[in-house]
Amino acid sequence: MDDTESTTTSADENTGNLCDNPTRDTLAEGLLGLLKPTVDQLDERVRSTRISQLELKQQIESLNEELSKVREALNNHPDLDPYVKKLIACKHKVTVVLNVLQASQDRLNEIRRMINKEKSVRPTVITGALPQEPEQSTSGVISERGTEDSFLLIDALEKDLNYLKEKNPTFCLEVGSGSGIVITAVSMAFPETFCLCTDINKRACIMSKSTADHNNALLDSVNMNLIDSFINNKFDLIIFNPPYVVTESGECGSKDLVASWAGGKNGREVTDKLLDMIPKKLAEDGVFYLLLIEENIPKEVCDIMSCFGFRHECVIKRVVRNEQQMVMKFYR
Repeated sequence: MDDTESTTTSADENTGNLCDNPTRDTLAEGLLGLLKPTVDQLDERVRSTRISQLELKQQIESLNEELSKVREALNNHPDLDPYVKKLIACKHKVTVVLNVLQASQDRLNEIRRMINKEKSVRPTVITGALPQEPEQSTSGVISERGTEDSFLLIDALEKDLNYLKEKNPTFCLEVGSGSGIVITAVSMAFPETFCLCTDINKRACIMSKSTADHNNALLDSVNMNLIDSFINNKFDLIIFNPPYVVTESGECGSKDLVASWAGGKNGREVTDKLLDMIPKKLAEDGVFYLLLIEENIPKEVCDIMSCFGFRHECVIKRVVRNEQQMVMKFYR
């Protein structure tokens, strides 16, 4: 037999051995038996993982929808600033009403004391006695002007009394006199001074004159808005207790009781109009007293007056019914 034939026969025998080998088959079955539980376990884990991935995908899609709703809600949130401003304005109005009610109660108590004692003497302030308002002032027409605001101004003028005596004012003006307590006190302190007062409310003008007459003080009351109609550089002393409550701009400019407190934006819309007039109406060496609260941003007021060439000084500061009030003095 040649070499070619021998090689072919050997290859055929090896092929047969590969196809029919009991030992190999036994080993393969043993290995499969060993690996099958692990493969089955791995297959089960793969199946569980795929199920978990599907559930996670559904949860992610659900979360995505919720986030979209939240994003839409955030983009469409209502503007709360106007409501906050209205609440602040309402708070100031409530404070003013409380002041009115307290002032009315104080006046009623004073009337009772007058009836019991036949004569009531008020504490010394500027002239030795505070001016007394006629009893009809308790009607509420201008009662806000009879509250602590007026007494704070009077206390400021008393504190500055020596300074004012050195000034020896010839013409004095109170803007927005209300019940007339402050200008009456000035008239009683400086009987040689010609005192004027203005108010946009005609009934307030009548009350101011009545208060002066009730205290034997001399003054004239003029029904007008601010001081634009007066001649320039005439007044040695100007006093202003403005409507300072922060309100909507539309509430400014009325001629009823609202005019006594409605100050518009920052509570300064009326005050700022008067500030523009002060340099023209005040005498060269005159002095201007202005009542403010913190919400009016007093620093801005001082900056405005500084631009007009005025120096400033805080004469008195006091917390009145949860409001930080102050009386500022402006002079050249």
